[in-house]
Amino acid sequence: MTKKSNLKKPICALASMTLAASLLIPGAAFAEENTETTGSFSLNSNTYLSNTGWAGNTGSMISSDQSMTNGQSIFYDNANSFGYKWAYPADATGLQSSPAISYGWHWTNGYEGAGNMPVDVFRDNSRNSTSSRSSQMKNIDTSVAYSTADVTGDYATGYTLYIHNTQQAGMETAPKATIKVITSTSANPAMTDDTGMMDASDMSNRTETSTGTNVFTGNTAMTSSDMDNMMATDMGAWGQWIDMVSIGGSNWNVYRSTSSSDNTVTSANMNDNVTYTFVRTANTDMISLNLTDFVKNLLDRNELMTTGDYISGVTFGTDVMSGSGKLTVTDWNINVQ
Repeated sequence: MTKKSNLKKPICALASMTLAASLLIPGAAFAEENTETTGSFSLNSNTYLSNTGWAGNTGSMISSDQSMTNGQSIFYDNANSFGYKWAYPADATGLQSSPAISYGWHWTNGYEGAGNMPVDVFRDNSRNSTSSRSSQMKNIDTSVAYSTADVTGDYATGYTLYIHNTQQAGMETAPKATIKVITSTSANPAMTDDTGMMDASDMSNRTETSTGTNVFTGNTAMTSSDMDNMMATDMGAWGQWIDMVSIGGSNWNVYRSTSSSDNTVTSANMNDNVTYTFVRTANTDMISLNLTDFVKNLLDRNELMTTGDYISGVTFGTDVMSGSGKLTVTDWNINVQ
């Protein structure tokens, strides 16, 4: 039986409060070893690193200073060293911050056309498809490499895709659905290589209690009762467990939640939002993905529909629930085509 982590499961927060426009305007120029507690840094014409913070469950903006005694800041050293750091009490509750790289829409106006966003949602997104180009979903190819230092508390790092039912979402337009792809989280044990591939059908007997039944996640063997306990805990953290799937060479647990049912910071205009969360079964700090593969998975299981829906924005960042740490991005690429 594997040793269970004593870390709390982080709530996969939506970071869904409408952001002040001043936080989202890309900075005009780079500065060596530059640090900001508000504002943003432009990474290229379509991408920027922004700083956001919320005072836990109160949902109000918090301030931060250079000493980082409480709060977070973003920094830009050069194109291969930028990111953010945070410091909050170990017993903090609710979403404290969600600094992120933003591409396309992120509670902003005027993103249309930048970087080929928004992306029409179609069932057919095969690169080699023989169907009409007008019925193919563009591929959102991404790669990222990052490191975390002195991390404590609860956090979840990864991508967020925002789905709207309009091509011209603005600052006040709440997403219809949110898809989160978690690449590393305090909910997972120490970082391992997720090479022990498991088909989703292997989860079908997860409720069996026979002591002779073993379930494998990544490289870790667990008894079925251990898996039941983990799933029960995850139900309160990520939402309702749907399935385990293999996407992009990795295993992912899939969850569904609504903004009205999860314990996150939300705003009034997010009441109908549905969040789908793919949590990698083992943490990684370097990964390449086609994010439309995750959208296609939800389409195939009829969780999403295609009529008039668009992927309007993508972010990569960290939802911080408690504790402190620093994340440094050393490689970042995104291409929509």
